[in-house]
Amino acid sequence: MPPRTLGPYEILAIVGRGGIGTVYRARHRDSGDEVALKLLAPPPACEPTAARRLAREFEALQELDHPNVVRVYETGVHEGYSFLAMELIEGLDLRSYLSPLLEDDLGGRFPPRPALRTQDLEAWSEEPDTESLFEPQDERSGAEALRAFADLLEEPETGACTPAFPEGLSFRPQGEKGTLVDARPVPADLAARLNGPGRLARLRDALRQVCDGLAYIHGRGLVHRDLKPSNIMVDDRRRVRLMDFGLVKMASDALHLTQHGKVVGTYRYMAPEQARGEPVDHRADLYSLGVILFELLCGRTPFSARRAPELWDQIISQAPPDILALNPGADRRLARLALRLLAKSPRERPQSAREVAGEVD
Repeated sequence: MPPRTLGPYEILAIVGRGGIGTVYRARHRDSGDEVALKLLAPPPACEPTAARRLAREFEALQELDHPNVVRVYETGVHEGYSFLAMELIEGLDLRSYLSPLLEDDLGGRFPPRPALRTQDLEAWSEEPDTESLFEPQDERSGAEALRAFADLLEEPETGACTPAFPEGLSFRPQGEKGTLVDARPVPADLAARLNGPGRLARLRDALRQVCDGLAYIHGRGLVHRDLKPSNIMVDDRRRVRLMDFGLVKMASDALHLTQHGKVVGTYRYMAPEQARGEPVDHRADLYSLGVILFELLCGRTPFSARRAPELWDQIISQAPPDILALNPGADRRLARLALRLLAKSPRERPQSAREVAGEVD
């Protein structure tokens, strides 16, 4: 459990938990501004790769200024906790914002937010639970302090990587019989909600904004590598933000935090070349966008096997189901776009986020 205060920040509540840490709502004690504070667990739970990725996330985002990309403010280490302070987005993730269970026509109203999961603040000690690893506090700031912290842990950098395919696992050419892809039609009542005109208008608007954010980061040599609905937030003014750049790849990256042949990301949304552990470029993000669009049109992702080897097999070897066969009332233009984005070869996909945006309307 982190201390009640962390550097200049007072922790107020939990916003959410992820694979490598917890995000808190926090307030800067001097300015009074509220931020989202991503914290990694203190040693021995903290992995050095996670700390280095936090440093890389800050370095990738610190110079970015775009309405559809989350802003970051500072990073560092305090009392044994690695942290990243960023813009606090009041809103919903993309899946919740476009939930078919919401009213089709919101009449200008934003969908209600789920209540934040709050911590019992009285349970927090006013004093830190762990001694600082830097006594006095390390004078190095930001990313340098994070890397020094990671070096102190003396663990291999590849600890957070997910292994590539099990040895001996092979994949069939596309079209050969393999793991069955779910081709059951969408239930009629769900399809009616998915295809509502108000929801489709919100979907198009959000998709255009996602494309604007992707075009911006891709133009600066960045690849997100973990694009999925939970990493896309929509605020109370319906402005979209790309979030969670912990796996971002920089064209000039010399850190090699991901070894060739290693797989990182969220399997269900990753491109075939990413699933194979091959080098990726911005077109891998466009594939992930295709998975997201397919899900928003059909209510499920194109590949849904529960076991990782079967899911890899589907991503790499199997064609996605025909969207119009699953949901005959789906928007035909968006359905064609989603299937183009899901092409196995990067060369067969749209080649830029700007191109995708041009096909949304």
